[in-house]
Amino acid sequence: MARISQRAMNNVVIIAMLIMIALFNLDSLVPKKDVVQSRSLLPEDAYVLKIEHDGHSLERVGQQWRQSGQNTVLAIKPDVQFSYWQRARLEPATDVPEAITNVQPYIVVVWLAGNNNGNVYAIYPNTSPVVIKFENNWYTLTNTELDNLLPWIL
Repeated sequence: MARISQRAMNNVVIIAMLIMIALFNLDSLVPKKDVVQSRSLLPEDAYVLKIEHDGHSLERVGQQWRQSGQNTVLAIKPDVQFSYWQRARLEPATDVPEAITNVQPYIVVVWLAGNNNGNVYAIYPNTSPVVIKFENNWYTLTNTELDNLLPWIL
């Protein structure tokens, strides 16, 4: 039988341990494909300061909400409009219509407390259901209608 020195045996043990660590962590070493999941339109537990679109805005004033822009008489009250934003869901879009590239999207910016940059949503209005591009992912709008989120587009 071959004899192994103490030093060689230590090296064998070290290499065996490194191989075991690599095997146990193999799934974390392989890059994962980003899977788009269903999400709320507004981030959970976010403190929204303002929602802006094309010269119109829905902004927080203390504990209340105020709509401002060119059209000051809207069918939806500011508090109700914000509740629609809270309720809205984004579902991953299975297939985006090709005609969407010819449509000019509504660009909506949602400003959150503690963030220097706003969340930018590109909303494509003339699709059924409404298609939204957010963070380079395509979604469809569910649980509300676009007219409730942006009542000034009528």
